[in-house]
Amino acid sequence: MNAEKGVTTKLLSPKEKLRRFHRHIFIFIIVAGVMNIFFPLVAHADIFNNDVQDVYATITENVDETNDILKSAFKFTQVSPYAIINSVGGNAGEVGLAIRQATKDLALIVSVLLLMIEFFRKTTNFEWSSKWENILIFLVKLIVVKQVVQNADLIIEYIYKGVYTINRAATNSNMDFLPSGNKVTYSVSIEESLLQDVVQADHWYQGWIKFWEHVGAGETRRAFTYTISQDAVKLFYPNAVFPSSTEVMFEDHAFGNPTSSLTFNPTIEIILWQPYFLAMKAIAYMIFVVTIGRIFELAVYTIFAPLPIATFASDTTHDVAKSFIKNYIATVIQIAVIVVMFIVYLAVMKYFANHTSGLSSLKLIQFIALISLGLGVMKSGSWSKKICGAA
Repeated sequence: MNAEKGVTTKLLSPKEKLRRFHRHIFIFIIVAGVMNIFFPLVAHADIFNNDVQDVYATITENVDETNDILKSAFKFTQVSPYAIINSVGGNAGEVGLAIRQATKDLALIVSVLLLMIEFFRKTTNFEWSSKWENILIFLVKLIVVKQVVQNADLIIEYIYKGVYTINRAATNSNMDFLPSGNKVTYSVSIEESLLQDVVQADHWYQGWIKFWEHVGAGETRRAFTYTISQDAVKLFYPNAVFPSSTEVMFEDHAFGNPTSSLTFNPTIEIILWQPYFLAMKAIAYMIFVVTIGRIFELAVYTIFAPLPIATFASDTTHDVAKSFIKNYIATVIQIAVIVVMFIVYLAVMKYFANHTSGLSSLKLIQFIALISLGLGVMKSGSWSKKICGAA
């Protein structure tokens, strides 16, 4: 308390100061939103100093990051499961080899038992057993089944290499699964005095006022670069127009307004697109999980392949081997199925961009199409099995 002046001074705790700061920020955001409705900022930076090029740069960064994840995932699919299994060393490698050998031994026993059952079943038929050709064919079958079971993992490997040509055609190229071409680096210059005054301002509102006071004044300028993919931007804003020159001034707002909306606000656009960006990356990581799970599945098929193949020995059980081969081929081509989904997704996006009016409806359709792509990736395994007739 100040006794001379009769004024009581209350010291605020850090927690109370932080609460007041949050309250001021909240009020500021509400006021900014209302101002943007009644005083729309058309084709120039908003009160957070974001301009259209900031929206485009954010889109480019997120699309590039998603493409990097997808490329890493599909590059991993090019690694053969046999190379991964054979690269395992130490105790784990010895255990793996022991399991493979034990599987072959068990498969030989199963094939012999199936052949014995089939032989005794057929010998009850006097007409069949009276012909020496049938006995000779059965002995040849016994030799062939033994060789097939002992080399089952090699046979499966040849099937893998033959079918993988489809995946190689889909993933061998360095393609962008989301459009990210036509990249241009723009240099946007801004006044040096403007930057200095904004940085030296005591409060955010003073910096904002000084920012607009200096727009259009001063001679010394500093340039900021923006790498923007025109193809990626057109995925989100089909009507986007880009400046012909790569060197522009900030106050000219050369990128214009990508929509017909008078209330276009760069910061709000960046915020509204964030769920879409997160969904894109989530689907990319989901595909990575699918590719890793596929390697696990192929490794299991490879190690235990002799057992289902041994069922070829009997006419009554050979459907098991056929089903195994169908499932194996379906697992191999699952990656090609996912790539086809991305091709269809881009085609759907292009169609709706040309046949949909209104940015809000386009955003909603884009998000629905993206979620549909994610659901399709989750069901890619069952779809590939349907293609191979294994479902």
